[in-house]
Amino acid sequence: MTLRRALAATAALIGVGALTARLLLPAAGRFLVEADPPAPADAIVVLAGSYPDRILEGVALYKEGLAPRILICREPETAGFRRVSELGVKIPRGYEINRMVAEQLGVPPAAVEILDRGGDSTYGEAQAVLAEVVRRGYTSILLVTSKYHTRRAAEIYRFLAAGQVKIIAQPARDDDFQSERWWRDRISSRRLIIEYLKWLNFLLVDRWGLSPVASPSATPARAR
Repeated sequence: MTLRRALAATAALIGVGALTARLLLPAAGRFLVEADPPAPADAIVVLAGSYPDRILEGVALYKEGLAPRILICREPETAGFRRVSELGVKIPRGYEINRMVAEQLGVPPAAVEILDRGGDSTYGEAQAVLAEVVRRGYTSILLVTSKYHTRRAAEIYRFLAAGQVKIIAQPARDDDFQSERWWRDRISSRRLIIEYLKWLNFLLVDRWGLSPVASPSATPARAR
């Protein structure tokens, strides 16, 4: 009788554990993906780091008439790229590829702009982007990035924007991240683990050393 009870208890625990895992694992993937309802904005900002999935989303939003321009972020300069430039080797950078994709998909060249400054991290990039956005007097942007990156990116941008710029998070539809079954896909698993570590690092460390780019008292002139 005791053995039967022990086996029954073990089976129950296994069942509860399996059910819990089945509920929590997909939730962990979904948590990272933030998708705001699309809305008109001053510009579509396509973050650096992954292409062509992010620029494809930017182009789709542009063609839906949600913003009159696409701003493309630069990747940071690296020793490797500096070296090949010194050697006279021409390699298209990610932001150049993004611009080519947008133009070949029918976006007018005048509506596609590569920002002058880049950043070596999401918050470094956000500081550069928001400084330019505030300078131009924009009050809203559609923030385009990979699915797994949307929550952290949106939190960083909203924190630095200090309420002066509305951030509308838009995950790239063509991103391969499997939010509902990430544990079955090696790339998705790796992205999820790294993203949670970066998100926690932002919440616990980086956030306390950052200052908002947009001052609540700032009243920049509206860009035309």
